[in-house]
Amino acid sequence: MPVRGPVPVNLATRQAAEVLKVGPMTIRVYEDGSRTDDRISAILVEILPGASGPPMHWHRFHDELFFVVKGTCRFVTPEAEVDASAGDVMTVPPGAIHTFKNASQTEPCEIYMTATPGHYVDYFRMLAKAGEEGKMLSKDEIEHLMALFGTFPPDVESEP
Repeated sequence: MPVRGPVPVNLATRQAAEVLKVGPMTIRVYEDGSRTDDRISAILVEILPGASGPPMHWHRFHDELFFVVKGTCRFVTPEAEVDASAGDVMTVPPGAIHTFKNASQTEPCEIYMTATPGHYVDYFRMLAKAGEEGKMLSKDEIEHLMALFGTFPPDVESEP
């Protein structure tokens, strides 16, 4: 049997979570990959009533998993719009074109999201920083930030 040292477990509390404001969303970062060797990140996304999330996009390298905690989240793909309610899970593999928004005009929505690898959280940090500095990013600037994290608009081919 291999000998290994102690490996600590980590509790991430709501009170200790890093809070980012990205447009109409509040993002609480529970795990940014720093305690998982960058294998996974975990965030809670709070979406205001009637608000939309990111523009339609796809990821070259990472998987996403969305667990609806509160309200109803509408996942939009080129093929369909799917409403997921509290307790439902949506998985998004690399290459899947998608976006999401709050399906309700009156109730907030919360989704717990994981991404692999974990460093994708830095994309949200960059967007939040621009917002804090009062910058309104252009479409080209947003697409540049997205590309830094292997994320592209639907019209970009899947291979370079």
